[in-house]
Amino acid sequence: MDLKLREKFALKIQYLAGWVTFPIWGTFIISFMRFIRRYKIQHLREIRKQFKQLKKSVDGPIIICPNHLTKIDSVILNWSLASMFSYMRSFKIFSWNLPERANFFQNYVLRILCYLGSCVPIDRGGNRNAVKKSLDKVIHLLRKGHTITVFPEGRRSRTGRIDLDNFTYGVGSLVSKVKDCNVLCVYLRGHNQEEYSGIPSRGARFYLQMELFKPQSEFSGLRATRDVAGQIIDKLVLMEQSYFAAVGQ
Repeated sequence: MDLKLREKFALKIQYLAGWVTFPIWGTFIISFMRFIRRYKIQHLREIRKQFKQLKKSVDGPIIICPNHLTKIDSVILNWSLASMFSYMRSFKIFSWNLPERANFFQNYVLRILCYLGSCVPIDRGGNRNAVKKSLDKVIHLLRKGHTITVFPEGRRSRTGRIDLDNFTYGVGSLVSKVKDCNVLCVYLRGHNQEEYSGIPSRGARFYLQMELFKPQSEFSGLRATRDVAGQIIDKLVLMEQSYFAAVGQ
């Protein structure tokens, strides 16, 4: 990992700025989702209790790996997993995200919210050195005990189901480079979400299931990276099948 001291310091400042201002922008975002968009997380109290217990059950850092259907999946996820009070007590459990720079950093307001909301922008398909720098920042954060969200599919699914053909291997690389790294697979879906969209429809009720595991591979190098990424996708597929079996589809 080639991360300079000033870059580590910049991440620390970003973390502190987000933590200090969280009561302001956090209240705004949650109020928008609850009262303007009228979103609801099914079994919210049980989900937060489960996440808290899972965090206590492991020593190493956690990478959250959700399916991907909307532009605000990561926002809904952070809202679901812990209360504002819990985040204020320990902001490290507020998950960092890796948004595509082109999607969120053209608008000045969104750029500020992404900065305060613990985002490390990434240029997917861009300059290799720039992408590596972003991943080095994520590795540094994981080693410092922060929680990270990575979408294994890389982009929103165009079919409304887990994309088995086009998933990325980046999360496999992160797991292999960070000691004792745990993966929390999360399946998140609105009750009327049939395919991908920008934001969920107003009044959506969200189903969330999570499962923690520690991927292991008998391979090394690139084969291990692909193997671990495949294990995570397979886990998400099983969770998706469980969801559709439950709703009778």
